[in-house]
Amino acid sequence: MNEILAPLGGYETLAAALNSGADAVYAGMKRFSARKNAENFTDEQLSEAVTECHKRGVKFYITLNTLVYDSEFEELAECIKTAAQCGVDGLIMQDLGAAELAREIAPNLPIHASTQMTLNSVSGVLAAEELGYSRVVIGRELSKSEIEGIRKKTHAQLEIFVHGALCVCVSGQCYMSSLFGGRSGNRGLCAQPCRLDFTCGERHNVLSLKDSSLIPHLAEIEGISSFKIEGRMKRPEYVACAVDACRKSLNGEDYDIARLSGIFSRGGLTEGYYDGLMRDMNGIRGKEDVENSANALKGIKELYKAEFPRFKVDINVKIKRGERITACCSYSHDNWTSQMTAFTETVPEEATGKPITADDVILRMGKLGGTMFYAGEIKAEVDDGLYVSAADLNALRRELCEGVERFILENSTPKYDISEKNISDFLPRKAEPRTKSDLSFRAEVATAEQLRQALELDFDLIYAPMKLLDESTSDKHRIAVIPPLILTDCEEETAVRLDELRKMGFNKGLAHTLGHARLLKQCGFNVLGGYRMNVLNSLSARVCSDLDFLDITLSFEGTAATLAEINSLRPKGIVAYGRLPLMLTRRCPIANGKPCGRKEPCGKSIFDRHGTEIPVICGGNSIELLNPDVLILSDKPSILRQFDFVILKFTTEREIKPIYEMYKSAGKPNGKLTRGLYFRGAE
Repeated sequence: MNEILAPLGGYETLAAALNSGADAVYAGMKRFSARKNAENFTDEQLSEAVTECHKRGVKFYITLNTLVYDSEFEELAECIKTAAQCGVDGLIMQDLGAAELAREIAPNLPIHASTQMTLNSVSGVLAAEELGYSRVVIGRELSKSEIEGIRKKTHAQLEIFVHGALCVCVSGQCYMSSLFGGRSGNRGLCAQPCRLDFTCGERHNVLSLKDSSLIPHLAEIEGISSFKIEGRMKRPEYVACAVDACRKSLNGEDYDIARLSGIFSRGGLTEGYYDGLMRDMNGIRGKEDVENSANALKGIKELYKAEFPRFKVDINVKIKRGERITACCSYSHDNWTSQMTAFTETVPEEATGKPITADDVILRMGKLGGTMFYAGEIKAEVDDGLYVSAADLNALRRELCEGVERFILENSTPKYDISEKNISDFLPRKAEPRTKSDLSFRAEVATAEQLRQALELDFDLIYAPMKLLDESTSDKHRIAVIPPLILTDCEEETAVRLDELRKMGFNKGLAHTLGHARLLKQCGFNVLGGYRMNVLNSLSARVCSDLDFLDITLSFEGTAATLAEINSLRPKGIVAYGRLPLMLTRRCPIANGKPCGRKEPCGKSIFDRHGTEIPVICGGNSIELLNPDVLILSDKPSILRQFDFVILKFTTEREIKPIYEMYKSAGKPNGKLTRGLYFRGAE
């Protein structure tokens, strides 16, 4: 059965989700949720909400899906324990180290790989499976055929977003909010700067997308375990409307499309990437949308004012002279069936007026409105000439329903083994402070000319896109191959090309995602960890080590001080120069939609509302938006020496030698620059 998964921003949304027919819900606790600005759940509310869900056979998932610092692990551990004790059905997690901690604390508690892990390829999903994730939330940027391609070649449960807000950026790869305003989307505080008016020529709002809705297509999407509705910041009416539409679509019934679009949209709804055409996707929320929402809200509470009937029950009643009245109820749930029997305390009396009939009993016992049950086959065996009060039959019916409810609650609430070890036993030890006398420099290049120049300098290692490399490339031992940043539509051809490069003598590859790591290893490369792996803590670094990474580049969203304290078994480094990526997307704002397919940068840009230029770099099937200010740390050698290596990331530069020499001499930079987040950090 396809699970309809509803968002809960807080406790007040619970009734809307349950009474409109959701099969599962997901919510955040007060910490470590990717929607920190939602109301979220206290520990007490969580326990109550899980019970209410499990009484109805509804699953409850907790989102602990932000990146975590070492200093937060003890608090995270308490959250994991609380969730396990409440009997939640799974944890949705992004941080590799956080998931590792959850496995230590509650080994049999299912963990779902968040869409923030950038799992949009077969290799990515298989890598998550191998790490023990039972379900994978694959990217919103996939088409129907791409979803099917992943489903056919993987085994984990798959979850897809079918309705709600659509990020223009590939999930887990957006740094715009943190770099522009110090509020990290990976830490749950995205300020949605992409909704602002970025322009390209005469076109406005080139980054803001409409909300996506695949609800018309649910019946045709095969093999997906969970259909997820986005919207933990939305009203209960929104949740009820979306759940109701999903339910009706799956049942082949008509639903109110106008109301669904009206309850919230940004200039209407889009099918997004589903058909692969990436058309009619841009949109903003205007005055008309706000007015439509106000109108659509009217009457929606009717959708969830009463209990949703979930379970069919068959009831057999026996009314015999001189015996207590008995009722037997049989029902099924989640592939198991059971029976419940109830008795009255009294025996039926002889009728002095009209005696009760079998039809009377069937009518009375079938009145299941207002409960989560609906009548199946109801039978009654009644001796002639007896009287039974309506109150007795009502009480019998209630007792049956309550008994079934207790049984469903007991069998729907998982029990977990929770480790009795001290939390400190699971946590990494603090790294020893270190300062290297010499700096190890690496270069990341974007163009053939930059690669040529880098090879003429004494960089210890050069990261280069796969498309720039061939048999004629010199110093192959100094080069780490970068596969396409998005594998979604080129995974098979990428594997073929990597095999060719390996045979040419290239033996190192840079992994920016789990999919990269698995594919590179499969093709015989030694794997280096890229900054897009979003490593911000020692446990994540340990997971990378366990995956046989030779080293790891830490996330640039941490401060230099917190990154230096990360304890890594393998060499660790940081990006120390360059235009940091604001976001990675499949949509080209220059070409007004699909990637333009250029192999080299077109040299064009978009502009923010202040006229600031945002460089756009095309990478074939992906597009990078770059920070307008260049990160420079050349005059901070004491900071850089805390790491095993530093990377100079070249994107739009024509000459790279002067920059390298500035770093070698610890030269003081001139002109406008940024220190990134290394000193101010991101919330």
